[in-house]
Amino acid sequence: MGYFKYEKWDVHHHISPKFYSEQLERIGMTKVWGINQTTWSEKAQRKMMKKHHITRAIMSISTPGVYFGGDTYSRKLARRCNDFMADLIKKHPDQLGAFGAVPLPDVEGAVEELKYVLDVLKFDGIGLLSNVNGNYLGHQQYEQFFEEANKRCATIYIHPTAAPNKIDHGLLNYMYYMKLDTTRTIMDFVRSGYHKLFPNIKFILSHGGGVLPAIYPTLMERLRDENPHIEAEYDHWKSQLYLDTSLVAYHEMLPKMIDFAGIRHTLYGSDYCWAKSNYAYFIKQLSTFNINHSYLEGIFKHNAERALKAKAPVKQVLVDKMQPITNHNRKGKIKYHYHCTPKAVYEQLKRIKPSYCNGEVKLWDMQETFNWMCKCGYDKIMLSLDMPQLWQLKDSEKTAMLKTYNNEVVGIRNKNPKKIGAFGAIDVENTEHALKEIDYCLHDLELDGLCIYTRIYDQELEEVFDVNILDKLRKSGVPILVHPKDTTGIPIFNENYLDAVFFVAKMLYLDKYEYLKDTRYVLTHTGGLVDFLAKPLGMLYYLQLHKRKMVQFIWDWLITKKEKGYAYLQSVHVED
Repeated sequence: MGYFKYEKWDVHHHISPKFYSEQLERIGMTKVWGINQTTWSEKAQRKMMKKHHITRAIMSISTPGVYFGGDTYSRKLARRCNDFMADLIKKHPDQLGAFGAVPLPDVEGAVEELKYVLDVLKFDGIGLLSNVNGNYLGHQQYEQFFEEANKRCATIYIHPTAAPNKIDHGLLNYMYYMKLDTTRTIMDFVRSGYHKLFPNIKFILSHGGGVLPAIYPTLMERLRDENPHIEAEYDHWKSQLYLDTSLVAYHEMLPKMIDFAGIRHTLYGSDYCWAKSNYAYFIKQLSTFNINHSYLEGIFKHNAERALKAKAPVKQVLVDKMQPITNHNRKGKIKYHYHCTPKAVYEQLKRIKPSYCNGEVKLWDMQETFNWMCKCGYDKIMLSLDMPQLWQLKDSEKTAMLKTYNNEVVGIRNKNPKKIGAFGAIDVENTEHALKEIDYCLHDLELDGLCIYTRIYDQELEEVFDVNILDKLRKSGVPILVHPKDTTGIPIFNENYLDAVFFVAKMLYLDKYEYLKDTRYVLTHTGGLVDFLAKPLGMLYYLQLHKRKMVQFIWDWLITKKEKGYAYLQSVHVED
């Protein structure tokens, strides 16, 4: 129990006063991210803090925040929540602080409340949700609000929430989408240029910044098209960014988080009062990493002290790279993710829809490909089609083009089958086509694998694609490339970009693990999220609430120590 000896400052510590819970109940908000609203009491809060040696907790209001019912109502609710937290602080001034609630997107009301909580109540900072009514931090109308925060060198704590008008994906919201929304909103702040306009604002991103530590290189690569100086600007600004450890103390996640944020920019968060019985587990997890005593003291307490009290930026300190558990079987001499646009396919698209062919298209060039293989050390490549314009056509036009591609690529493959393999292109949203084309590609053309093109992030929870297709893929015995229909733009902002990750998450959650483990899937465009999210996404397999699954979880977790979903995500082949 030595890991409980550390004093802790908890920057991720929610309260839910009775009057607030009653307001949510009145408007029918009984669930958040698919989970029932939590309960809170001052007595339970004090007990939890004492038990886990939390000497100071910075309180905040969690999702869904305070904005509903119009501006006037939301201003009153924000004020009531802030006064409630102020009264608690008066009773325990050395042990409690707060991030004040503000009624954004009501900018006028939010500015007024910001002045009240920072200038009058002397709170530690402001608490914001990742979005309100779909408005993210880079929203152009928020400039006045950030200007006031910047004047005060304010600390802003960010917590994820659901985006409006999204399909309810049950616990997938909590296990997956929550993490994306935090990352999206801070990158929206950067894309807007607000990081340059308001350099004095410090941000604490909850839950480790979502997926930011993993997907940052991919984001920077794509953002360079918008802003060639983006990485230099971020490096200059990053001293204002902090990440908390709530729900990220896993062997894949925490090392990447610390490497990304810096050891002095990593803060302890418990996720009270939502994480319930997991507080002890995550404290223990943190203490099992190879972090020296002084750095661990910093994560638990001193980093938060410096961050909340300092007016000047706190210098980042990087430690020796902490090595996450990674899949060592992903590198090889075969490149599975290599695109090919035969000239005949492009010419067919020009005839069908000339307006779709205005952009530059790189046509297949065998010699150029062989030069690239030699340079990169690949003995073999597997060809696949990537043409986002195709998916905007009518069904009959799409199937005709896919047929043309499959016929063309087999010819390319046959010229040098030792060095070139080919995936047949399959539209899984068209079940009739998919079932016939799978047979045609494998039996008539004898292609080496299949590429399924997906857009499932915006489908209903129960939908992936037809079970007959899943079964046929399972029995095929060939590798199946999972490729999003649209990988243009910036990941997270283009939600289809990360569809391969969501495909696996959904399959685990919908109890289709048998199809996953028996099929040779190769995932593309994952942005580094498969390793990073392996532990939480792996748990989706056990979330079907029936007795068999609970017994299986206990057996896998305690006896074999090989959780099925986690093991699958550690072994699946990924090529970004």
